[in-house]
Amino acid sequence: MNQRRRIFFIIFGSYHLLILFFILFIEAQKEDLSLLYGLYSKLWMMRYGAMLGVLLFAVDFIWNWIETRNLGREKDVMRHENNTLKAKVYDLQQPPVEPIKESSADSKS
Repeated sequence: MNQRRRIFFIIFGSYHLLILFFILFIEAQKEDLSLLYGLYSKLWMMRYGAMLGVLLFAVDFIWNWIETRNLGREKDVMRHENNTLKAKVYDLQQPPVEPIKESSADSKS
């Protein structure tokens, strides 16, 4: 896993931990209605937070798809190179074939 991918997963994990702590805080304060009413006025922030989560998920999905596609291409290139090398080794193992010489009768015609 490369460094950019690790940074992305740190951000993604931090996002989920932030949501978990927020939910635990709300559950602990469920008796305080003024806090809940105050949160209702900031509902637009929660909407953007949810969109951020969906965006992070989509980025991860697309990133994984691109890596899988690139690995498939690399595998095909390596398979072709392996087959080429096998063919070269096979050609080296075969005894040299004498070239067919033309007879002098055939060349005069």
